[in-house]
This record gives sequence, structure tokens and C-alpha cells, in this order.
Amino acid sequence: MTEKAKVFTVGLRATKPQDSQVAKIEKLARAIGIDKFAWDKKLVAVKTHFGERGNAAFPRPVLIRPVVDLIKNGGGKPFLAETTTLYTGSRSNAVEHTETAIRHGFGIEVTGAPIFMCDGLTGRDGHMVKIDGTHYQEVSVASGIQEADALVVVSHFKGHELTSFGGAIKNLGMGCCSRSAKLAMHTTIRPTVLASKCVKCGICFDWCSAGAISQPKPDGPVVINPNLCRGCGECLISCRNSAIRINWSDDAQGVTERMVEHAYGVAKTKPGSAFYISFLMNIVPLCDCVNFSGAPVVPDIGFAASTDPVALDACCLDMVNQQIGLVGSALKEAHEPGKSKFCDLHPDLKTELQLEYAEKIGLGTRKYERINLEQ
Repeated sequence: MTEKAKVFTVGLRATKPQDSQVAKIEKLARAIGIDKFAWDKKLVAVKTHFGERGNAAFPRPVLIRPVVDLIKNGGGKPFLAETTTLYTGSRSNAVEHTETAIRHGFGIEVTGAPIFMCDGLTGRDGHMVKIDGTHYQEVSVASGIQEADALVVVSHFKGHELTSFGGAIKNLGMGCCSRSAKLAMHTTIRPTVLASKCVKCGICFDWCSAGAISQPKPDGPVVINPNLCRGCGECLISCRNSAIRINWSDDAQGVTERMVEHAYGVAKTKPGSAFYISFLMNIVPLCDCVNFSGAPVVPDIGFAASTDPVALDACCLDMVNQQIGLVGSALKEAHEPGKSKFCDLHPDLKTELQLEYAEKIGLGTRKYERINLEQ
């Protein structure tokens, strides 16, 4: 019988200074052993998400500081780790991504750690890691992540347009790999344009980093060239008229499984030296990669932490589903406690897929023991 992984949680209620959110995160970090780890002189990648420009749901920079301070107090050398994006936006190269991070408050004066783009200036720096998976025998992990001595993954738990939800697994799989790996993950995506809904506004042209979307004739339909398409899926988000669609039943499953295999490859480089903390605040329908933030679908819950990314995501998913859905959010029917919020938001996606596949390939376990540090 598989042993349950421990997941530690704290809520947001505060009645004294010792209950501040900074103090709560430090308490969680200590619970998973960050204060006891042998950090001395180790280079430590603190992987978070800086948010696309225009987005405001990403983790607050000031709440990264207690994790950084614990590492530095132990003699470690932490840096804020990120990678470039596959799609065109404010984070598609190291220069613009760093500028976006600073604009969003992630400068060293707030977080206590410098920013480092782990896959290089244009996303090409990666190390191949053998995994012997179903889709891949090896995956390209961002060089700065692979070469770091330890990894602390700070994730924002929220919905996701391709994988139903995003948490620790997604932050590992999509966030810690090179651009070629991101391209490999999305190879099954084949979007098409519905002429009946397309208003020919041209917004998707600007979002497509591959130049795959065009309007060959001035009065003709907008088309996507499948031979040029990289499968990043950003055209789905950019279209305000739902005129771009993919075959979710086939395409999204492939993306999810490939992402999980990349997450496994990243975790494989850090045996016994990886820690995971998730923020259950601003739980919005879409990823922080989009250039806007929707209304939260449930109330803010708190924070959770574990040394097992699968158990952590499973616990976070359960906590979200136990909440009462917020009126005025994107939820349609799943407002009652116990209803699957992300199934409601993304009905064409299988919410449990990434957890099931991650457990299957040995990334972690879905069985967890939740330990509330405030009891």
C-alpha cells in the first residue's frame, strides 16, 4: 500500500501579528523542512511565476521573501528562476521577461533574490534528461534548473485552458523546461478557425509567434497553417469571439501527458532536494500566462506545502472543490461545495488526468494526509 504524502496547510484568518501571511508561509516552509535542509553554498532555484503583463493574479512578490530568507539564513544562494514562453507576449525572451518581472514587483529589493532566466536569452539553453516515458525517452530541462543544487517551487493554484488546472505539476513541467520542450509538449495541438464566428480583427495574428495565422485574401477567411503552427494554444486565449477551436478530446490529453513527463524529468534532477509551496489565492479560471485576470471563482483559501507535487496538487484541488463558488464568476453550475469547479470552467477537459498520469509514471502519489498547522 502506498504511503500517504504529508501536505501542510494554513488558512488566511489572522488575529495577531504572528498570523501574518508572511509568518504563515514561513511556518509552512519549516514544516516541509526548508529550515533544516543543508543549504550551505548551494545554488537554489526558487521557481515562481511573474505573470504576463496585464495579469494581476500571480503570487505576490512580498510572499516569496520568507522562503528566500530561510534559504539565505541557511547559507544558500537563492535566485528567482523562470523560463521564456513559447508564445509571443511580454515574456518571450529573457530581456522582456525580466522587465515584466520587475514591473510586477519581483525585484531583489522586495524578494531578496536576483532574477535569472534559466533557459537563456531566447529559451534555447537546456540539458537533456533521460526519463524512459511513454511519449519521451528524454526531455529538455532548462539549464539553470538542471544545474541548480536544489529547487523550491512556489505555485499559484488556478484554472488552466489546456490542462484544466495549474499548480505544482504544471509549474514543474511547463515552467522549468526549455522552449524546445514547450514546443514538444504542444505538438498535438491543431487549432482551426470557425469562419462563422471570426470577425477578422487580427488580434490572433499578433499573438502567434510562428506566423501561422493569416488572411490570404483581403475579404477571405482567416486560416491557420498546420505546418507552421507550434501548438502553443495562445490563439485560443487571444480570440475574444471563441472563433478558434481545437479537438480537446485528443489534443489536450496529449499536452497534459507530455507536460507531466517533463515535470517528471525536472523532478528527477532534484532527488531529495525539491520543495513545493502553493498559493490558493486569486483562484481564477485561466493561467497567469494570459494578459488579463478573470474574477476568482471561489474565496481565497490560504497556502499549502509538501515535498510531493502530486499530493500537493491533489489536496489543493480538493480544497478548491470544497468551497462555495462565487456569484458573478465564470462558474455556471458548480457553486455548491463538493462540485468540481474546474470541470465546470473547462467541461471539455479531464480535470483528474494530470494527477492520474503523474502518479502512474512515479512523479508522486495522489494519496495524502492533510495537516492543518493552525489546529
